[in-house]
Formats: sequence, structure tokens, C-alpha cells
Amino acid sequence: MVFFEGERRFELEDLLRASAEMLGKGGFGTAYKAVLDDGGVVAVKRLKDASVGGKREFEQHMEILGRLRHPNLVNLRAYYFAREEKLLVYDYMANGSLFWLLHGNRGIGRTPLDWTTRLKIAAGAARGLAFIHGSCKSLKLIHGNVKSTNVLIDQLGNARVSDYGLSIFGPPTSAGTRSNGYRAPEAALDHRKLTQKSDVYAFGVVLLELLTGKCPSIVDHGNGAEYSGGVVDLPRWVQSVVREEWTAEVFDLELMRYRDIEEEMVGLLQIAMACTSASPDQRPKMCHVVRMIEEMRGVDVSPCHENVDSVSESPALSEGACGVSQ
Repeated sequence: MVFFEGERRFELEDLLRASAEMLGKGGFGTAYKAVLDDGGVVAVKRLKDASVGGKREFEQHMEILGRLRHPNLVNLRAYYFAREEKLLVYDYMANGSLFWLLHGNRGIGRTPLDWTTRLKIAAGAARGLAFIHGSCKSLKLIHGNVKSTNVLIDQLGNARVSDYGLSIFGPPTSAGTRSNGYRAPEAALDHRKLTQKSDVYAFGVVLLELLTGKCPSIVDHGNGAEYSGGVVDLPRWVQSVVREEWTAEVFDLELMRYRDIEEEMVGLLQIAMACTSASPDQRPKMCHVVRMIEEMRGVDVSPCHENVDSVSESPALSEGACGVSQ
């Protein structure tokens, strides 16, 4: 086990002995909640289907990800590499994901996600992603898999972006690319075309998800035809509704109970539509997205300049360290 920040709280044997509960299965492996003998809880991602490559390449990339520290990121605490087993250890987020808050338990007894909380989550996730993008100028680090299941909520209700930087381990094309409603048009069939601007597109889809309450999933039936139970393409659907000047039809019915938020909802919708522009050059940088969201209300404002996503909160990460995995 290799630990970051010198904190060696447990050994591999402790992790393997821990009681584990599966949290979910993704494109790069399976995530578990692990309860250690001392009562500590961590999240463990087991990279099963990932195309990892050699040990040196893996370790260099982990060194970069492990040094990223920001209040809106899920911290990578440790990793383990062996030929048959690759593990990533993260902080555990007990409050689950944005996906569950939005789409889980939509029946009787559901607690609606209020507008202030949605806006706070949008701002926090934007800050986390902006930090990733600016943390290493020479490397142009990307998230590569922005979606609502990768926006987790901590104990204080803050958004924490997870699973960042793992797209490098994906195969050139995969089954997941065609079924991902967050994937930018230019990267739809080849993950090697993922860039910071495709991250911006995916973040825009997350904003549309927050605004509409709809799930942006696409189902591929294997014959080239793509259908979904509701929305085939969330950005395209929103654009068509707005074009017909039925903008109010876009918003989640759960939001209709709150007063005096229409201007803010329309403002966030405009940001989301800019992020999901078909042309990458037309999409704003994440730092600018942060500024626009924070200026809407002035809550949780932290100054967002071009250098906001510097490594000030991660002093150990230098330009030299960034370049090692190129």
C-alpha cells in the first residue's frame, strides 16, 4: 500500500479483512465501503476492467491524483498495485451521490431536493472540477467521467467530485461510450478525444439534470438505434423546448413549490446550455462557470480568477511532478 500525506492507518491485510459492502459498479471497476477493525470507514475502488498498463505508469499517475487536495474533491488516500489486483482508497462519503438525491425514491415519502441545495451542489462540483483543470498547467488534467453518480455529498452537504483522472485507464473504445448521456459529441465513440472541454459538456449535462430532474441516460439496443424511457438526449431536448419558448416546461416539477427562484433557474439554465454547446470552442472554461454560478446569488462565494485552480491547496504538486506521466 502506498499512502499519501504520510498517513499509514492500515495495511493491505486490514483492507482485505474489512467487512465490505458494494457501493456500485462502474466502467473501471467496482466500489466498496470497507469498515476496518478500528471502526474507520473508507471507500475502495477495485480496478478490474481497466487498461492500466505498466506499474511505473500507474504509480506516476497515482502520484499526481494523490496530491490533489481541495474541499470539493473526494481525496485519494492510498493505492495498491499488483499484477492481479489494483486498489484505490478514498475518503468515504456517507451521504451518497447527487444521482441518488435526484432520482432515488421518487415515490411517496421522498424528500425533495430544494433549490438552494441544488445550487450549492452545482457551485461545489464546479469548483472541484475547475481545480482539477487548473491543478497542473503542463498536463491539462481532465476528469474524463463527469456524471451525477460521481458527484458525492459529504457530511456538511458539500459536493465532492470523485473518480477524477481515471479515464486514462479506459480502452480506446468501450461499450460505455455509446450509453453515456454525458459524453460530448466529439468524444462519443472514442475516449481518447476526451478533453477539458468535454468535461465542461458533461458538467453542463449535470446542471441540466439538476434543473429538469430527468436522467440523461441513453439505452443502446445494439442495432444502432438508441432509445430511452424518457429523454434520448437531454441537451437536445432542452434546446428544443427553449427554442419553442416553453422554457418553464424544462424545470423539475419539484422546484415549482419554491418562490422567487425563476430568475436563478433561468440563469443556471443559460450556463448549462453554454456548457453543452455542440462546438467545444463555444464552451466556457470551468473557472468561468464557477464565477457565473457564484455571481447568480453570491452564496458561498470564493473569488474565481484564472489562477483559482492553481495548486495553492496542494503545495506538494509542482509542475515537475505534473509532467512525469506524460
